[in-house]
Amino acid sequence: MRRVKTLRAVAVVSLLVCLAVMLSACGFQLRGSASLPGEMAVTYIQAGNPYGTLVNDFAEALRTHKVTVTEDSQEATATLVIINSTLDKDVLSVNGNGNVLEYQLSQSIQFAVRIGDNVSLLEPQQVSMSRDYLYSSTDVLSKEREEAVVRRTLQRELVNLAILRMAAVAN
Repeated sequence: MRRVKTLRAVAVVSLLVCLAVMLSACGFQLRGSASLPGEMAVTYIQAGNPYGTLVNDFAEALRTHKVTVTEDSQEATATLVIINSTLDKDVLSVNGNGNVLEYQLSQSIQFAVRIGDNVSLLEPQQVSMSRDYLYSSTDVLSKEREEAVVRRTLQRELVNLAILRMAAVAN
């Protein structure tokens, strides 16, 4: 009985080692492990609304990648320019009475990264994404909260896509 448990443990460990080798061989990286260009070591974020949630999400994501985010553009080695951010809400479906059943939330972010004397490290890029959610006119308060959560999640996912685009410059 003890020998069977030992063999099973060896088989599980062997399987995990093989899986780890295969994942590393295909270039798999955990989220947050992609490295950003060295020029972005100290980054200033330039945006129309410097105190908005989009700037906060970018700052948090950059810090996760070991980038120092500064509020002084003079000490920065790079500037992340948020050129534009658009939010849309569209009706996807209605019932026979004309009441909304489903909405689609969309967001696009256009950004660029500049270094030194306005030299482009990353040309203007755009990332876009949309999410659908069901709506009920009888439960308005909870659906408003759900919309806020969907918007927040959508924005964070877009910021992560933008960070991946920046990391692609480093590789």
